Amino acid sequence: MPITDDALEEILAAEGWPFERLDATTWRSGFQAPGLRRIRFFLRLTSDWLFLTIAPFAVLPDDQDAEHALMRRLLELNRRITLAKFAVEQRDIVLTVELPTHELTHGQIRDGLDALALYASRHYPAVTEFTSPAP
Repeated sequence: MPITDDALEEILAAEGWPFERLDATTWRSGFQAPGLRRIRFFLRLTSDWLFLTIAPFAVLPDDQDAEHALMRRLLELNRRITLAKFAVEQRDIVLTVELPTHELTHGQIRDGLDALALYASRHYPAVTEFTSPAP
């Protein structure tokens, strides 16, 4: 059985994640990464998926060589990390965790949130080395 809106909010509250509901399927939350700026992320719940996404994480550089080097770095990071992935939407770099909602457990959601925060904190310098952080 897919997770409900109420169940998701109960899990967020139980895990200590502040959140704000933006619309019928979207919530906003955030965390303070050690030594970095406050990072906000969005949760989007569909009938089949729960998406946890930092968007934008950073913005692609204008310099073509720097963009190429950054794309290579993102591919290398995607190979090393689990549960999360970096992606590009237009010029924005995003970090996302995608969890299937069928029989989704509290522990799986906690793991997804932890992975998002860990990889954002750990790889922020490597990604923003080539570009400025997102506003």
